[in-house]
Amino acid sequence: MEVKNYQRYRIILKDKKIESIEMNGKKVKGFLQPVTKKKIPKLYVVKSKSEVIYVGVTSQSIRNRLRYGLTAQGGGGYYGYLWKDLSEFEILIWSFTEEKSLNRIEAVEAELVFLFRQHKGKWPKYLRMEIHFHDASEDERKTAEAIFKELSR
Repeated sequence: MEVKNYQRYRIILKDKKIESIEMNGKKVKGFLQPVTKKKIPKLYVVKSKSEVIYVGVTSQSIRNRLRYGLTAQGGGGYYGYLWKDLSEFEILIWSFTEEKSLNRIEAVEAELVFLFRQHKGKWPKYLRMEIHFHDASEDERKTAEAIFKELSR
């Protein structure tokens, strides 16, 4: 599994809605491909004040996933992101355009949060209530390690 470049955005929220998106310190109209594509597995990491607070996966477009997590109010038992009251955050998104299985990305996600626990002594602050654990291959563990190293820089 190849870890390619990721996209990094700064998101400003107002009333739990995206008010502005910045990339490389400049305001942009929206997210860029491939994170805008559905059916492409993505792993995303949310940081607040340089601290990793959340790790998630999705195959939806990132805008739709964020909208759902920011506005959910309990319908079907889902209340959305625990961090949705933040006024701003940074999001780093890795898209796995060659990967068809979300299960493999979920394995990377589980390995990544384990690395945080192992190296930082604690889980990300708003760790998902549901982590999908799959037996991780050596390739998936190496992918998680590469992402962890990037986040630790």
